[in-house]
Amino acid sequence: MVFPGRRPYLKWLTAVYILYALIWIPLEGNLVRVVVMGVGTTAVALAHLAQRFLGGKTLTRTQWLGATAVLGLLLGLGSSLLTLLFMAVKTGLHAHGPEFTLQQIAWVWQQLPLWSLAGLISGLGLGMITMNGER
Repeated sequence: MVFPGRRPYLKWLTAVYILYALIWIPLEGNLVRVVVMGVGTTAVALAHLAQRFLGGKTLTRTQWLGATAVLGLLLGLGSSLLTLLFMAVKTGLHAHGPEFTLQQIAWVWQQLPLWSLAGLISGLGLGMITMNGER
């Protein structure tokens, strides 16, 4: 399997992410918006890292499945951790008291194992689907 090299859509995805981030900053805290920010940041960062370090490389079937599984795991783990970070940033930016309740913060923290496992399984599944019957 050859890991895809340069992807033209990544520039557009990055531009959309930056636009969302600029809109997100002045808005009041909202759990859905901060989760989108955490997941989006993680996804765009992982896409850039994968393109840079894996792009164009030939991987064995096992390496391919390992790479997609690890990327999925990092997506799930990073999404929850960055969501918590953005919750703290949002509270610090607006400086008028907490933007998020303790229940919302606890909920995101409790999702960390679930999102990590879901990312791992999804990455592994995506790797299996995209192997294209190669051996």
